[in-house]
Amino acid sequence: MTAVSAVVCTYSPARRDQLHDAVESLRRQTVAPLEIVVVVDHQPPLLRDLCRSLPEAAVRESRRTPGLSGSRNEGLAACRGELVAFLDDDAVAAPDWLATLVRHLSGPTVMGAGGHAALRWESGRPAWFPHEFDWVVGGSYRGLPEAAADVRNVLGSNMAFRAALVREVGGFREGIGRVGTRPTGCEETELCIRLRQRWPEGRLEGPGRGAGGRG
Repeated sequence: MTAVSAVVCTYSPARRDQLHDAVESLRRQTVAPLEIVVVVDHQPPLLRDLCRSLPEAAVRESRRTPGLSGSRNEGLAACRGELVAFLDDDAVAAPDWLATLVRHLSGPTVMGAGGHAALRWESGRPAWFPHEFDWVVGGSYRGLPEAAADVRNVLGSNMAFRAALVREVGGFREGIGRVGTRPTGCEETELCIRLRQRWPEGRLEGPGRGAGGRG
């Protein structure tokens, strides 16, 4: 079985409980990760707290540019697995999450793969919010292929790549995307575009609606 490292990036003490749920879901995978790496984005008190409360994870401080891209690159640099999987700190992975991603990445031309992301609305889904726009808040959306297919980019909430390829193209581009509470993103889209430019013959696989992923 190909070794896969799991990375969770976090930045806010307000998401501490959700982060613990995310890490616990990684500990319960049917395919165990080689390691669980938690990266804390420039929050020293949170870093000290998580070093104590998450003994099962390798908790690291991001020393890179503040923001999600810098934290992901910190995690990428720390990982030892041939594959690296990223899970959001407010996500809970289904037990077969890693197994599903590893299966997608078993194809020799597959550079990365994404999992299905089912949204959990704290106060119920707003009646005015169309399913086609679920990607805006990190979820799988109406219009995705019904079965596994080659896609332009994977969703950032849960995804996996061949670590060596991401390193070869320079990792996630820092200085763009989500920083703190700034509501922007798409760092993974920009990375996927560079991967495709570097290896046009490569594939990025989306699992299709309803496939294994996160809850």
